[in-house]
Amino acid sequence: MNWDRQALIREFGDFDWQTLPDSQGEQLDAYLDYYKLRFDKAAHHHCGFMPLGEFRIPVHYWRNQSSSRGTALMVHGYYDHVGLYTSLISFCLSQGLDVVAFDLPGHGLADGEPAAIRDFQLYDDVFTQLLTQVQGHTAAPLFAFGQSTGGAILVNYLLKHRITPGQNPFRDIFLLAPLIRPRGWRKARVLHPLISPVISHLRRGVVNSSTDLQFIEFVGSHDPLQAEKLSVKWVGAMLKWVRFIEAQPASLIAPMVVQGDHDETVDWQHNMQVLQEKFPSRELVMIPDGRHHLVNDGAAKQQIMYGHIAERLRQAQ
Repeated sequence: MNWDRQALIREFGDFDWQTLPDSQGEQLDAYLDYYKLRFDKAAHHHCGFMPLGEFRIPVHYWRNQSSSRGTALMVHGYYDHVGLYTSLISFCLSQGLDVVAFDLPGHGLADGEPAAIRDFQLYDDVFTQLLTQVQGHTAAPLFAFGQSTGGAILVNYLLKHRITPGQNPFRDIFLLAPLIRPRGWRKARVLHPLISPVISHLRRGVVNSSTDLQFIEFVGSHDPLQAEKLSVKWVGAMLKWVRFIEAQPASLIAPMVVQGDHDETVDWQHNMQVLQEKFPSRELVMIPDGRHHLVNDGAAKQQIMYGHIAERLRQAQ
């Protein structure tokens, strides 16, 4: 690896929707190459930090070579960052969409305590402020994609703000293995009050989140932007958020929910029941033998997922 996180952050600069940097710099070039974030179908790539909520958030914007058919806004999962979403970015570009993606607080190149948050609504602050920027500077219509915690952030946005079909800024919304309750939620609910006064972090467990062994190897051994520990603070914020979200009334929004039936990260059976209650008109796509990290699962499972999403995009456009 020939780039350094702190040097890259110093080189990243401030985000500008209109002006491409004169030179991306050696650190940024190396970062883009390392995570394979260069795309043949992207004519332009803007990136830089944007002040959102309490944080400085790195934002990426890929503009399509062809006439844009809209813009995809992506929200990644816990422990993730933009660099792990090559397949989803590439897919959206292939569908004629421009792409906006960003690192959540405490993830990737963003500031904030690593993989921690004191309140999930801080994620909402970042998301809603970025959404306002996206609405003012990118091609319509908008499409939202959220993987795991990213899906939770989209669910939170829709339910917290009581978004109606007439108010919905998105032509369509795709929730990929969305977090409501994680696997082991009941145990976490019991243990958290006992350990949180004395322990700030736990050893990060190994979860079989993909059938792509190269992805598992990369995340486990070769990704310098991975957090090494589980934040007890994040667990507490998540437990509070679960209570909040499960108490919200149902919505008329009809997202597509994509879920693997071998997901060992979230309590997907319970979560599908909750999402059916909250979004009675949602479309559910089950991926046979699909694991949790759907955007990085095996090629055959990605093909199934992207086939369903492509068909839905055709209908929406």
